[in-house]
Amino acid sequence: MNDASRARSIAAQVGSLVFIGALYLFLYSPLLVIALFSFNDSETQTLPFEGFSTRWYEGMLENDALKDAAFYSFQVTVLAVVIGVVFGTAFALMVHRLLGPRSSGAVQGLLAIPVVLPGVVLGISLLVVFRSIDLEPGFLAIVIGHATFVTPIIMFVLLTRLRTMDPALEHASMDLGAGRVRTFVNVTLPQLRVALIAAALLGFTISFDEIIVTFFLAGVDVTLPVYVWNQLRFGFTPEINAIFTLIGIASIVAIIAGTALLTGTLRGRPDGPRRIGTSDGVER
Repeated sequence: MNDASRARSIAAQVGSLVFIGALYLFLYSPLLVIALFSFNDSETQTLPFEGFSTRWYEGMLENDALKDAAFYSFQVTVLAVVIGVVFGTAFALMVHRLLGPRSSGAVQGLLAIPVVLPGVVLGISLLVVFRSIDLEPGFLAIVIGHATFVTPIIMFVLLTRLRTMDPALEHASMDLGAGRVRTFVNVTLPQLRVALIAAALLGFTISFDEIIVTFFLAGVDVTLPVYVWNQLRFGFTPEINAIFTLIGIASIVAIIAGTALLTGTLRGRPDGPRRIGTSDGVER
């Protein structure tokens, strides 16, 4: 490579990094501004700053209504993710092993509908269905509503992992006398473990931050995003900036961790079916 080509390559790399950096700065600038104002000593959310202070974080910890909403959100999210993991795993195994290509695509498309539907449409649809079966808005309605879009997300993540797994390991286990349940527990599940954790982290982040569907399904008790929305409508203190900052940081960390786990799992996929050698030197 001559000097001109090397210079063009370096310029292209620098330009790409600058563009990516500017894009990330644009995407995360609202969170940066909120984090900045969460340390402002003034109750007025304007410049100039009146001084550095952590009193809004201290006030957040003393706000009982905010803490109750956060704990309520945590309960909803954990239960929705547990349901999503159980049903998402079952759907992923069914789609991967029992259905043909055409049937598999149709089922995946149907299960993806709650993910691609606008939140308003999904929320109103669930509310109509729940009222038709006399299920009142509240905790159970929110959990079911969240599980409808968390389950497909977990299913698609697990499907990606299942398609890279070596089927020879499961075949060998059953050839040695293990049943389907024992093979799943001892062979399949350990290979899915990291992908399950990654999918659960992504589902947790999406469920915890969800507001539109929750808004239609909430009863007397509200989740943290709905509580914050109500505060925004009627006026709020900079404590909201503090809780937004913590939620944003936790969400980013969870997404990065889930993506890193999933990427590491997929990089470790086998290049093809394994060959099992026998004592007579013949590969099977």
